[in-house]
Amino acid sequence: MSLLFWRASVPGGSPHAINAGPGHAEAVPGIPLQRVSSKSTATDDRGSVRTTYAKRDEPPSTNKVTRLLAGVMHERVNRIGQARDLMGQWQDRVRGRKKRDIRHLGPFAGEELVRWTLDNVLNARKRPAPSFGFSLALVLTHGVAAQRQRRLRGAVLAGVVGLVAVRHPWGAVALVVMAVLHHYLLRVGLLRATLRWGFSSVVPLLLVVAGGYLAWTRLQPHTPTLAFALRDSVAAAVRTALLLASVYTVDRWTALAYLASLGPWRNNPTARPRLAPRAAARIAECEVSEGWQSVPYRKEDRINRFVGAGLDAWRATGPRIQLTAARRADDAEDNKHDREEPTRRSRIPNEEENLWGEETQGIRKFEADELLDKVRDEVGRLSGVLVETHALPNCDVFEALAVPESRWKKLPRKPARKAGVLHRKGLDETWPEAREMTEEGGRAPSGHHSRRYLAAQVVDWDGDIVVTVFAHAALEGKTLHFVTRPHVLAPLKDEARSEPAKGWELAKKILLTPVDALGDTAALALRSHTGLVQALDAIASGLLGRSAQQQVATVLDKAEQRDTGKPVGLREHCALDEPEDMHQIEDAARHISILQSRMFSTVSAFLDDHGVYTGDFRRQAADVVTKIFINGDHNQVNTGTMQGGQAQGAETDNTQPKG
Repeated sequence: MSLLFWRASVPGGSPHAINAGPGHAEAVPGIPLQRVSSKSTATDDRGSVRTTYAKRDEPPSTNKVTRLLAGVMHERVNRIGQARDLMGQWQDRVRGRKKRDIRHLGPFAGEELVRWTLDNVLNARKRPAPSFGFSLALVLTHGVAAQRQRRLRGAVLAGVVGLVAVRHPWGAVALVVMAVLHHYLLRVGLLRATLRWGFSSVVPLLLVVAGGYLAWTRLQPHTPTLAFALRDSVAAAVRTALLLASVYTVDRWTALAYLASLGPWRNNPTARPRLAPRAAARIAECEVSEGWQSVPYRKEDRINRFVGAGLDAWRATGPRIQLTAARRADDAEDNKHDREEPTRRSRIPNEEENLWGEETQGIRKFEADELLDKVRDEVGRLSGVLVETHALPNCDVFEALAVPESRWKKLPRKPARKAGVLHRKGLDETWPEAREMTEEGGRAPSGHHSRRYLAAQVVDWDGDIVVTVFAHAALEGKTLHFVTRPHVLAPLKDEARSEPAKGWELAKKILLTPVDALGDTAALALRSHTGLVQALDAIASGLLGRSAQQQVATVLDKAEQRDTGKPVGLREHCALDEPEDMHQIEDAARHISILQSRMFSTVSAFLDDHGVYTGDFRRQAADVVTKIFINGDHNQVNTGTMQGGQAQGAETDNTQPKG
């Protein structure tokens, strides 16, 4: 009796329509499997290998998560909110409360996120990690647009300052001198220290008075010039502030326009930056390489995970059984305790089928590829129109080649040019590891870093939750090991979300933009003052002084840390470690349970059809799916191991037991 308890009734127009029998991999359209003769392909005399693989669906280019990540590139600091926070700090100090923090964008929004994205993804020396649940091209396009807008704004601001300095030279010099005197006399405290020293005794007082009188006699002849410089500085300051505020106002309005272009009312946002051919070519290369189905893996917190599939990686679990025939004398005792094991008619194998030795007589020969084909077909049915229940949302079944993190930076990042096509006319979308993918199933499972996995992915909550279960089957030493590695991609952080405003909210933002622009101008003046003081300190300590050396070393360190060659996931960088909403956690766990149960039941049915005893497999699969509990007050997790036993592992305080 088969364990496939869900049967799908799929209409002919469905993309997952299956016309052939459920046991044939050729039943899924678009994923043809060509079998070649085992005589022409060296596979250790164990059969043939496939020549094609199951491809991924096209990434969603306009879903909510893609628009949020693209829009957060244009985020600006809320200067009105910062002013309220400053007033709140004064209130906290007066009332003796803990001082509140001043709000800022942080590393997951605005210019800092743009720099990180361009340095680690677009302009990196490594291949971009696969994007699950969102499209990378649209995000990179708006990252390039935001960087170009920032550079244009900086050029205009420098031009405005230069124009004012040419128009009011004395006023500009007076502003610089007043800024320097304000820093060294008031902020550093030289004036207060001098007065305190002068009033300490008679001699210092006389020296201070004499110094002040000498300075006055030297400056008195230049009093008209100083007065003119002060009046000119006022005009220069007012004009500079108004012009800078105007530039920042236009900049913020442009950012609002970019956000409006990402609204749900826009069906086809622009996927390439205009007037940026070099960036557009790089984005096209990333878009092609993003479709290549290599996924890097690394070990973090004693758990191996696939980069890009989610920070919430569950422990790898799966049954491991010895392949024994279903009708064996030593299985009689086990069959008494396993009432669900179906009775099978005795089957006498012929000479061609009896290839695995005397202990496996009665088992029809099969390969790991055939088993994964069956699993792929049956899991793909969950996305169709089911009779009993609703279908899994946005379920995609594909294959991926897992590559070590150390090898990732050595993989080709740019796609090759098409043969016979002129430069910049087209890119060859042939996956460089495609041959390795097709040959992986025909090789021995041990001794290879790169391995092929079958991935079942569910995208739910409009892209906020992406559940991926990677499965791998290994046949070696008359043993079958079927391992699953679940991953959950959590929603974006609150600071990494930027939705376009509409209606009265949009009108309010447009009207309050000049006020925020004045705050931007004040922040620019503060940064300019800090930069001027640091430059003077570096000059005072010598061009080769320790301060200048530290600054140069810091700049070089930042340049080296931009791209380390390690794979990174853009969405993982901006996402939570795991879902926080109660219903999202339940949905993610349920999707993993459904996918794992479907995979295990399919493997069990496949083994049963091939004459393999499945009692041990059923028990171990039940341990994986159901035997998860917390033992005692020490927050220790007991879970079924691959051998059917139990193992304990201490979890951190913030980690939920999963398995």
